[in-house]
Amino acid sequence: MRIKIIEKGEKDHNLAFPTWLLLNGISASVFAVLINIKLRKYKIRIKGSSCRKFVRAFYKTRRHFGGKLDLVDVESKDGNLVKISF
Repeated sequence: MRIKIIEKGEKDHNLAFPTWLLLNGISASVFAVLINIKLRKYKIRIKGSSCRKFVRAFYKTRRHFGGKLDLVDVESKDGNLVKISF
């Protein structure tokens, strides 16, 4: 995952995180537990298997689009740009 922040008139900021570190089967199971804790008051329950299926579908979709998938691409009125891509 790459996060790119371009501020007009200032230095660009680039952050890179390994996507496999954030989106894998183990972290998907942990995220399911954390989501369930937050959504307990709304009586919504997410299974770990559903999160793992989401991770598999994400990688399949990313492969379909050529290995790069832009998640966020925002430009402000004064020329600042934020781009998040996987």
